[in-house]
Order: sequence, then structure tokens, then C-alpha cells
Amino acid sequence: METYPKSHLKAAAVIGIAFAIIFAALPSRESPRMTRVPVSLSITESETRTPEPDAEAEVAVDDLDIDLEPTHLVSYKIRVGDNLSSLFARAGLTAQELHGIMSLGPEVAQLRRIMPGKSLEIELNPQGEFVSLRYEEDQMNALVVKKSGDEYVVVQDVSKPEVLISYATATISDAAPSLYQAGKAAGLSDNVIMKLSYIFQWDISFALDLRQGDSFALMYEDIYVEGDKVKEGDIVAAQFTNMGKTYTAVLYDDGNGHKNYFAPDGSSMRKAFLRDPVHFKYVSSKFDLHRLHPIHNRVMPHRGIDYAAKKGTPVLASGDGKVTIARNNSASGNYIVIQHGEQYTTKYLHLSAFAKGIRPGRSVKQGQVIGYVGATGWATAPHLHYEFLVNGVHRNPRTVELPQADPIAKPEFPKFAAATAPLLTKLSSIVGDTSYAYATQAGEGGK
Repeated sequence: METYPKSHLKAAAVIGIAFAIIFAALPSRESPRMTRVPVSLSITESETRTPEPDAEAEVAVDDLDIDLEPTHLVSYKIRVGDNLSSLFARAGLTAQELHGIMSLGPEVAQLRRIMPGKSLEIELNPQGEFVSLRYEEDQMNALVVKKSGDEYVVVQDVSKPEVLISYATATISDAAPSLYQAGKAAGLSDNVIMKLSYIFQWDISFALDLRQGDSFALMYEDIYVEGDKVKEGDIVAAQFTNMGKTYTAVLYDDGNGHKNYFAPDGSSMRKAFLRDPVHFKYVSSKFDLHRLHPIHNRVMPHRGIDYAAKKGTPVLASGDGKVTIARNNSASGNYIVIQHGEQYTTKYLHLSAFAKGIRPGRSVKQGQVIGYVGATGWATAPHLHYEFLVNGVHRNPRTVELPQADPIAKPEFPKFAAATAPLLTKLSSIVGDTSYAYATQAGEGGK
């Protein structure tokens, strides 16, 4: 090895010490989050031995509610064209699974006609196999099918509803000149407004008879499930004041599955005939024995009422009876005649078509669709010409006195009075009639 002069060695030592001082003063480039620790590459015997189970840890895990085989739900909003087969295919289920469910027969008949807009949930296990399904028939009823082993079990899931009584009052005015507008202004749904019109339809024509200042009040059921309103139930009591005359109705259930509306004295709100047998826009021609005919331009008696309505609007039988005529002629077009017992006859003219099954000799019920509005025969526009005859004589359908349905029978009246008195008292307080006091006497009621 070549020797260096001592002066050179001293200089090199000084330079080395200087470089060491400089490098020590420089900042470290190592991340402060990283920590280097020595790792032994040797493996000891104790590290290769399997540790003994921890008893306390086992108890803690067992106490936890952990599903080691978790299932998952696939939810579908049913669309037009969907059926159970297509939804099962989308969920990856087999045709055999579908066949097993549908072989249950009538219990699962609803699944053959699942409706657009409703929901279907399919529960699958981790292997993608069927566990259960739930079809929501409506907001209170669901059909559930569960798999137990190789078998299927059907369960009807019915939510228990809570029924609360709500009330509303309204007045016919310039701002709300119709029943519908006044009802909407009072916060009523279309469903409740329609039910209200049905109660009083025998006494009031809501297209013709309403006047400013007319008013109504009603009490109706709101149905809730788990705190959410799902629908409205029945109107339990209602009052309508029309042209200064007040009509009061209360719902009565006789305990045999029959519910109807009655006046406080036990007389039926229902009459033997509907006042208007069609939903119409307006009356295009009134009952007038001296009317100038619009086609023939001469005075010809108009022995009925013309209800202007859209072509195809359903026409209803105004009362129970038997069809005696259902045919066509040049003047009346397609027309129907119904006999109601021995005393009453109704006629329906200018129909576009008869309802299915309507023919002579066929019995019909009040409110049943018998035909559809048209403009056949001597007609200038779609309308229903409606006639009402008593003992063969034409009477004005708007003003003729209509026979009532059966009232509450005398033996039933005390029960009726006791059941309806609280509703009538509450209805009276809603409309502000503090003078109302209805005597529940056994002698009142039906004849």
C-alpha cells in the first residue's frame, strides 16, 4: 500500500469531519409517518405453534347477532308488460322455482296478474337461491311466499289499520261554484267528494240544483297504517243544505254486513230511482211540452230531458227493473225501455251502443251500465234523452216525486237511534247547530 504524507492525511480527516457536520445538518427526507423497526428473519418455535383459543373472545362473538349466511332483497317496481316469469328471470331464478310457487294454486292466484305500479320483493341467499317473495297487493295487504326446505308456504300479511274520524265544511260560492271545486277547497280528495255526491244524488242534482250559499259538512274515516295515511274509508255522517232545504244522512251498519245511509228519522236516503242516470256536462233541452224541435223546426212536445255528454259516457239504469225493449229506429236511434214494477217506466234514447248482455227480458239493477251516450237517430250532438213515465204518463224527471227505498223497520229503530245519535250530535256541532237534539224514541222510524 502506498504511503501518503501525514499532512495529506490530516487534510483528508478535516475534510471528512466537515462533510459529516454538513450532512447531519440537512433535513431528513424520510416521511414522519414511516417508522423503521428491526425485523428478525429467524423463526422461533413458539411462533410456529398454533395459539390456544381465547374463551372470552368466543363468548363475545357468539353473543353478537351476526348472520353468517346473510340474505339480500331485490326490489322491483312492476312495469307494464312485467309478469312473475320475467321478474324471476331478472333475479336469476329458475323456471323450476317459479313452477314450484305457482303450483300452490288459488293461494297465489294474485301473482298471475301482478299490477303495474305495485312492488315485488324477492329475497335471495348468498348463492342466489330463492328464500321468499313479497307482493304488495295494496297498502294494507301483502302476499308472502316463503321457502321451507323443498316446500313453499303462503302467508297473508295484513297491516292493522287505525281509523280516525276527520271532518270538513264548505260553501258553494263564486270562487267554488261546483261540488267538486268546493270540496277541493275544503281539502277533500276526489274519492270523498264522489262518495258525498252518491249519498245525496237522489235528492240533489249537483249539475243543476246548486246555488251560491249552499253548504255541506261531513265526517269521514281516515285510515292509517304505522302512522301513514293510506286511504279514506266511509263517510259516517253528512249534511247538505241546498236552496234552503237541509238533508242529513248517517251511515248505519245493521250488523249483518249491510251498510246504508238513512235520515235521522230512519227513512232511507236511497230512492227507488236515480235523479240523473248519466254524468253530464249540462242539460241541453228541458222537459217541455211546447218545445220547438231543432231539426224539424216545429213545435213538438219534448217529453224528457236531454243530458249533453261526451260520446261513450256510460248510461245507468235509474232503478231496478226489466228491459222490455232494446232496439233501433230512425227517430230514437239505439234506445232502451225498462219496466220498474207495474207503475214506472224509463226510456233511454240516442245511444251509441248497448252494454254487453242488455236485451229484452234481462233484469237490471239500479246504477248498472246499460248503454253509452251517442247521437243516433234524430240527434244533432251526443246526448242522452231520458224519459220517466208513471202509469203510462210522461212526467218531468227533474221534479217527479220519487218513491223511497225501505226505511229502518220499527223493531230495529231503537238500535239504529242509539248507534247513530253520537254521530249526529257531533255533526251538529260541526255545522254549528247547537239547537240540535234528536229524540231517540222507539216509536219513530219505519212503517
